[in-house]
Amino acid sequence: RALSHCNYCTMDCCLNVCLLLCKGGGNTEEDEQRKRNKMIGTMIRLAKEEVRREQKILLLGAGECGKSTFLKQMRIIIGGGFKSDQVEYYQRVVHKNIHQSAASIATAMRTLGIPFSEEGFSEDLEELVSSFSEKTAPELLPPHFFPLIKRLWSDPQAMQCFDRRREFQLLDSAKYFLDRVTEVEQPDYLPSEQDIVRTRVKTTAVIEEMYPVGRINLRIIDVGGQRAERRKWISCFSDVTSVLFLASLSEYDMTLAEMQSRNRTVESLQLFASIIRYPCFVTASIILFLNKKDLFAEKVLTSPIRDHHLEYMGPEQDVWAGMAFFGQMFGNKFKEVSPPEKDTLFVHYTCAVDKRNMEIIYEDIKETILASFLAEQNLA
Repeated sequence: RALSHCNYCTMDCCLNVCLLLCKGGGNTEEDEQRKRNKMIGTMIRLAKEEVRREQKILLLGAGECGKSTFLKQMRIIIGGGFKSDQVEYYQRVVHKNIHQSAASIATAMRTLGIPFSEEGFSEDLEELVSSFSEKTAPELLPPHFFPLIKRLWSDPQAMQCFDRRREFQLLDSAKYFLDRVTEVEQPDYLPSEQDIVRTRVKTTAVIEEMYPVGRINLRIIDVGGQRAERRKWISCFSDVTSVLFLASLSEYDMTLAEMQSRNRTVESLQLFASIIRYPCFVTASIILFLNKKDLFAEKVLTSPIRDHHLEYMGPEQDVWAGMAFFGQMFGNKFKEVSPPEKDTLFVHYTCAVDKRNMEIIYEDIKETILASFLAEQNLA
C-alpha cells in the first residue's frame, strides 16, 4: 500500500490515521491544527508500539558454530522455506562444498603422508585441487570433476585421512555431500531442505530477517564468527532482547583455522565471556546453544576429551558426561563474569541440522522471548 500521497507519514502501521489526516475537514484553522496534533500524537504512539513489539535476537559465536544453520532452520520452520532462486543458488553452494571437501582431503593426504591406493592419482587431482578458491562465488562443477571425486572418496586411504580430520580443516558436511556425489551430478538435481541446511557459506556480512510470531516480531541477526568479522558486531549491539550464543561441542579437539595453536572450545569460551561482560546486554536474556551434539557423540568414541581438556575427570566415551562437562564449563564462566542482576542462563544441547530438534528448541525460545515481552508490558 503506497502512502506517497500523504505528507505526514510513510509508516504502513499508520495508514488509517494518515488517510484521516489527508481528508481534512473542520471549520477553522485552529480546529485543523488541533486535529493534526492529535493525529500526529496517535502516529507517534503507534510507532512506539510497533518498536516495542519487535524482539531483536542476536546470533553470536565463533566461526562454524552453526549460526547460519540455525537461521536457515528458522526460514524453514517459521519463514515458509526457500524460494526457487534461493534453491538454485544453494545448488551451486552444494557443488562448491563438494569441491572444497575433495580438495581439502586430497591436500591433507599429501600433508599427512598418506599415499593414494592408485598410483599417479595425485597428479590426476591437481586441476581439481588447484582450481578451488574459497573467495570465489559458488559455481557448478565441471562434469569431468565428478568421476575424480568419486574415485577419491572410494579410496580406502582417503577414508583413513578422513578419520584424522581433526588434524586439518574440513567441512562438517563433507561426508554428507561426498556420499551424494552421484545424486548431485545429475542435470536435474536441486537441493532438498536438508541439503540446504547442510551447506556451508562463510558469513561475511550482517544478515537480518524478520518473522511475525503472534503478538511480536522476531528480528534475527546473524553475523560472521571468524575473528576478522567480529569488528562488525558492535553495530548490532543496541536494543537487543536476547543473545543466542552458539558453541560447537564437536570442536573440543580442534584448532582455529586462523590460529592453528588455539583450541576452538577455549576460543569460544573466552568469546562467550566477553559477550556476557558487555553492559548493553544487561537486560537481554542469554541463551546458550551447545551445538553439534550429533558430531560430538561420534567423536568422543575415538578422541578422548582429556587429551585436549585436562580438567575433564569424567569417563571417556561417555556422551552425556562429556556434554555435561562442557555445559558446566560455560555455566561456570557465566557465573564468574555476569553482573549480579543477570542470574539466569538458558542452556540447550542442540543439533542445528535436525529440523525436529530445532522445532522443539524454537518453541522453548519463543516462550522465553514472549515472557520477556509480557514482563516489559507489565502483562506477565
